[in-house]
Amino acid sequence: MKQNLTGRLLIASPYLSDGHFMRSVIFIIRHDDEGAFGLTVNRPTEQRFREFVEPASDPSKDREDDYVFLGGPVSSPVLALHDLAGIGEPCGILIENSDDQPSTSGESAIQGVKHTVHDFPADPWGSMSIDLGNPPAWITGDDDHLRILLRRTDANVRYIKDYSGWGPGQLDEELRVGGWLVGDANSEILFGDPQESWETAVKQCGHKVLHDLAPGVEIVDPNLN
Repeated sequence: MKQNLTGRLLIASPYLSDGHFMRSVIFIIRHDDEGAFGLTVNRPTEQRFREFVEPASDPSKDREDDYVFLGGPVSSPVLALHDLAGIGEPCGILIENSDDQPSTSGESAIQGVKHTVHDFPADPWGSMSIDLGNPPAWITGDDDHLRILLRRTDANVRYIKDYSGWGPGQLDEELRVGGWLVGDANSEILFGDPQESWETAVKQCGHKVLHDLAPGVEIVDPNLN
């Protein structure tokens, strides 16, 4: 494994013509010597989340009409990718932090995860916002967590079935031959308009390359002229 892409984006190269991955944006959940696992975030299906979740006694199901996205060609149950800290597992490489006590400001940083607690009367979890830089998102497939997210209109949530997977060294080889661009994950791409995710990610990659080549030079979008 030449580089660890956990918590980053794989963006299909304009030259990638594979039907499963053309113009796809994949959020890498795990990447190590055993392979890689990721979720495509810009392929909505016609299915709604209510088709996958078991009925709950709570009548409030504000998100049950959300579309379910297709995460890749490998079959799996529905997962929720979201930005509600503390629900499920964080995605990304965490930075160890020795100070795991909440600060007087109401914020805490535990293993690199910064979150702020707010009041949200709909459920006992309260409301938490996180620093999207680390981790970019959280993931869960737990039924109780999915029901909590049904009520959380304040959170960004993407329900995704199936996933994309690579064996040992396979992703490294695809990167070597130019099949993918690599970008940083952010809320705009993970949870924004899926019709714009690929173009947005490609532009952000291009801007980063130009900034690395010419630090301090302001990059102007030609579409604004």
